[in-house]
Amino acid sequence: MDLTPNSPQRALWQFDEPAPGIEHFIDEHFDSYHQQARLLVANDERVAPVFVVGGARSDFTRLNPLLYRLQQQGIGSLTGNLSGHSRASEPGAVDASLNTNLAEALRFHQHLGSRSDTVIGHSLGGAIALKLAAQRPNVRKLVLICPAVYPDAAHSAPFGPAFTAAIRQPFAFLDCDSYAFLRQFQGRVLLVIGEYDGLNSRVHGQGPGTSAGVRRMAGVERYSPIPEEVTHALLRSVPAPHVECLMLTDCDHGIAAHLRDRPEVADQVAEAVAAFILQ
Repeated sequence: MDLTPNSPQRALWQFDEPAPGIEHFIDEHFDSYHQQARLLVANDERVAPVFVVGGARSDFTRLNPLLYRLQQQGIGSLTGNLSGHSRASEPGAVDASLNTNLAEALRFHQHLGSRSDTVIGHSLGGAIALKLAAQRPNVRKLVLICPAVYPDAAHSAPFGPAFTAAIRQPFAFLDCDSYAFLRQFQGRVLLVIGEYDGLNSRVHGQGPGTSAGVRRMAGVERYSPIPEEVTHALLRSVPAPHVECLMLTDCDHGIAAHLRDRPEVADQVAEAVAAFILQ
């Protein structure tokens, strides 16, 4: 892979923070645009770098509180910017969709080769990580952080009104082949979930099979965009010996911000994720 030590897009990053170790950048050229990925290199590498798929409205710096701690523990990572989600990914692909993002992620993932066996997916990136793992037999470990799952029909819809309409249909997320993939997946899965994400929609005045949305609970606004049934369906799809669940108390869907604001929690989560990766 062609690596460069600096990024001309640095002013566009969501979080311009110094990495605790070496970082390199990869420019990947597509038909009419390019995207950039960041490779964090562990000084004392204990395992091949993991591949990371970020969430909606994220660039490759959003998960710094986790990825920087993993780098310090000997676990590097490669994270690509995906079209339609951040200033750093503009202009990107025209009419970007989940299918577009999956194609971009697959191209970036090729740079790691078969030695890398772990994929981390965050929020929307969880849905993409599942699709990617289904096409990469060498993936043996999945870390899904507040993961979304979308109906297969939504993957071709451009982000915007068409995509929103496709994912808002009650229980539409069950029409996705990622559950079937997980049922036959021979690897292991770690779910990292906020206590207040995946709230029961009916308890909070919404229809079944939908998200609870933004709710005020004990005077605090909690953001719960993931339907409760998504989490249940994921847990049912993975054989019990192969799945672990890490629940973050006093946390909603905004896990990245939660870790940024609470370094001591970020330390604990990084320790748990590192232990999972190194098993």
